[in-house]
Amino acid sequence: MSENINIDLSGEMNPTTEKKGFQKLLQHVRNGAAPALVLGVLSNRRPWTQFVATEHFKPPASIPRLSRRFYRNIEYFQANYLMVFLGLFAYCLITSPLLLIAIVASFFGYRKLTSGPNTWKVGSWELTKTQQYAVYAGASMTLCWLAGAGAVLFWVLGATVTVVAMHASFFDAETLPPSDSLEQFPMIEQV
Repeated sequence: MSENINIDLSGEMNPTTEKKGFQKLLQHVRNGAAPALVLGVLSNRRPWTQFVATEHFKPPASIPRLSRRFYRNIEYFQANYLMVFLGLFAYCLITSPLLLIAIVASFFGYRKLTSGPNTWKVGSWELTKTQQYAVYAGASMTLCWLAGAGAVLFWVLGATVTVVAMHASFFDAETLPPSDSLEQFPMIEQV
């Protein structure tokens, strides 16, 4: 009943692991896909004359129309809203030179850290690459905190959300060209 079975298990195993979610997004960013994604979104930018046409700003007739208008405008003017965000971010960097210096210093610190084999010594200890990244991250976050990056971040996000919400709510979506998909948001019903 018991017989010897020989199975050859020699060779190399190279399992491919599929990254999921945020890790996959980070991998795309590391491969240089982030600029391509931003440029792809920006290529769909609508004319600014259409974006700021004051004759198309009207209060919505009802809540369902407001909801439909909001989603339609977000979809249609997505690249313009991204440009508004980038403009507000640039404004904050220009008006806060200390923050600009902190971001530039953090960038060049990161480039220096990743440029080659660096050895940091603290006393008689030599820091591993992971420990070097941890020290760099702590120093960079402290520098940005001292420069007021938190306040700038919340100001930019708050201003962007306010501008986008106001524009998307009051710009009359019925004046826009028809969408490719007629029923983009099936749960929203116009009454």
